[in-house]
Order: sequence, then C-alpha cells, then structure tokens
Amino acid sequence: MNIPLAFRILIGASFAVAVVPLEAQEKSVSQKTAEVWDKTKKTTKNVSRKVAKTTRDTVNRVEAAVREPDADARKIDVKVNDKGVQMPKSLSAGKTAFVVTNTGKEAHNFEIEGSGMEKSFWFALGPNQTKTMQVDLRPGTYDAVCTAEAHGGKEQKIRVTVK
Repeated sequence: MNIPLAFRILIGASFAVAVVPLEAQEKSVSQKTAEVWDKTKKTTKNVSRKVAKTTRDTVNRVEAAVREPDADARKIDVKVNDKGVQMPKSLSAGKTAFVVTNTGKEAHNFEIEGSGMEKSFWFALGPNQTKTMQVDLRPGTYDAVCTAEAHGGKEQKIRVTVK
C-alpha cells in the first residue's frame, strides 16, 4: 500500500493535534470536583443574599403597612431599652395596638406571648425607632418580652394580666 507522503504527514499531524490538547485539557477528578464545589459555593452565596434581601424588604413593607393601627384598636405605648420593657401591667381584652418605641442605644425587639399567642417583630427596632404591633388579646396572663444583646443574652420581661 503506497500512501502519499503528504497524506501520511497530514494524518500524523491531525492525530498529534487531537491527542495533545486532550491530554493537556484532562483534569483529575479532584480538580473537577473542586471547581464544581467553588462554583456551587459562589452560586449559593449569591442566591442566599438575594433571598435575604427580598425577605427583609418584604417584611419591612408588611410592617410599614401596619404602622397605623385599626381605628377601633386600643393603643398601648410601650418602651423598650436597656432596662427592658416599660408598659402597663394590666390591660383589657380586645383589639390592641402596641406602639413600641426603642428608647435605648442599641437594637431591641418586643414580643408578646401567652394565652396561645406568640408574636414579635421580625427585625429589632433600632434606637429611636417606633413600630406598631396589633393583636387581639384574650383574657389571661401574658409575658411582654424585650430581647437584645444589651441584656447580656437574657430576656427582660414583665407579666401582663388581661381581663
């Protein structure tokens, strides 16, 4: 079989060009795994940030919509600060709007729990910030709770009686 020299050179060159890059491009399984893992971490981080931002924005819009309580809700002024919660310890049952103001120097949150209810703000109130929480209080005993790092990791709470 007499194959022309030019054709043999062309086949040899094609084979060399095809094989050498493949060897250069091959990566170990651990290298491929590391690359995929890095891409996964980056994607997860970006998605998590977007979800957190969207959640925060949504919660802020919802809380902003409740700033003005219903006209028939009884308004109760509540102060939260480094000393805990200051508010009346006896309340009447019914629709109640807690107008909560942070008079402290750090972020504080307010929670009302008892008689099968547990409600708090999603995000703590910054210094001098006011938010409104509307609830329907039933007769019973409740704890009004202030949580903040300023309390040394301990909740500051008072007992509230609803009649």
